[in-house]
Amino acid sequence: MKIKSIALTFTTVAIIVACKTSKKTTSTAATPAPPAVASKPANGVYAPGNEELVAIQTKYPDATLDKLKEGYALYAQGPCTNCHGPKNIYSGSDVNWKPVIDNMAEKARLTESQKDAVFKYVMAIRAAKTN
Repeated sequence: MKIKSIALTFTTVAIIVACKTSKKTTSTAATPAPPAVASKPANGVYAPGNEELVAIQTKYPDATLDKLKEGYALYAQGPCTNCHGPKNIYSGSDVNWKPVIDNMAEKARLTESQKDAVFKYVMAIRAAKTN
């Protein structure tokens, strides 16, 4: 049993060391490569930006980036995911999301302002995908 423990410890240390080592390379290219563009997750759960704000303001002109970020925090990192993982924002229709959020907001004990933030966040993500 002690041999297995030692072997497991050794393997773990070897993996950690291998992950921390990096090779330095020099580039001979005249121009640097463009930065990688982060792709948006397939489930639509990501921090909103200006693209999402512009997309939602056509339908909800009172939406702000701060409100969308609050909705994201509640949806992705707060009470919405404490009971279950984040659901796919792109599933269903806009009409279906309102009663779902109303129902879940009550269970999560969200205030009206927080519920509005989650709703506008979800609608903004959905709107940005269609634009």
